[in-house]
Amino acid sequence: MIHIDVVMRCRNEMPWAEAALDALATQRGVRANIIVIDCKSTDGSRECAQRAGARVIDLDPREYVPGRVLNMGMREASTELVAFINADAIALDSDSLAAMVAPFDGDPSVAATFGRQVARREADPRMRADTERAFGDRAGPTRNGAFFSMAASVVSRAWWQRLPFDEAIRYSEDVDWTHRIKSLGASVPYAPDARFEHSHNYDLRAQFRRRRGEGAADTQIFGLGSASLVREGLRPLAGALLRDAREGNATPYGIATRLAQTGGYLLGRVKGFEQ
Repeated sequence: MIHIDVVMRCRNEMPWAEAALDALATQRGVRANIIVIDCKSTDGSRECAQRAGARVIDLDPREYVPGRVLNMGMREASTELVAFINADAIALDSDSLAAMVAPFDGDPSVAATFGRQVARREADPRMRADTERAFGDRAGPTRNGAFFSMAASVVSRAWWQRLPFDEAIRYSEDVDWTHRIKSLGASVPYAPDARFEHSHNYDLRAQFRRRRGEGAADTQIFGLGSASLVREGLRPLAGALLRDAREGNATPYGIATRLAQTGGYLLGRVKGFEQ
C-alpha cells in the first residue's frame, strides 16, 4: 500500500467536493491523506472536508496566487509523491490515483504525471468536445510546448525541491513549471487510465478573461515575440468553427464563445494580463 498526501484547493465546490472526497476514500492500492486548502468557502465545502477527516488549511482568497499555493501544498505535505486533485475533480475509477502514481515506479526522471479529464454530462457541448480532444488516449497538442494540467496530477518532491513553482505568474503556472522542469531532463508523462470528471461551463466574460491570461502567460513562458493575427487569431478561430460545425455545435452562442476565446488570447499576447 502506497501512502500519499493529496492536496485539494477549494473554494465553494459543493456538491463536487463531497463526491471528490468520497471517491478518494475508496481508492485501491493508494492510501490518501487529504489536505484541503480552503479559500473561505461558504457553501459547506469546508465542513464537508472536515467530516471526511481532511486536514483543512484556511487561506484568505486575497492571498491566493496559484504558484504560491502549490508551493504551500508541497510544504504542508510530507510524502515523496504529492497528488494535487482539485476539489471539483472526481475520480471515476477506484484505481485512478494509483494509475497516476504508477509511472514513478523505478523511473527517477519522472517529475510529475497528470490524469485524463472527462467533461461532466451537463457540460456545454463545446467544452465536452474540447476536453475530449485535450484528454484522449494521448494528451492533445498545444500551440506552444507540451500539455499539462494540475487539476488531477502527482508531483515528485525531489524534483519540486530542485525547482519550485513560480509564485509570480498568474496563469498557466502548471505549464510554466513543466516547461522549466523538462529543461532539467525530467519527464512528465500522461496517465490516460487515471480518469477524473472535471469541467467548467464558463460564460463569455470568463472565457475571454481566462484566454487573455493564458495568452499573456504563453508570452512569458515561451518567450514569444509579437502576436500574429493570422497565426494566433484567424487560423485557430477558423479551425475551431469548422470543428464545431462538423460536430453540430455551430450555434450563435458557440460562435460567440470562439470569438471570446480567440479575442482574449490575442489581447493577452499583445497587452498581457490585467487584474
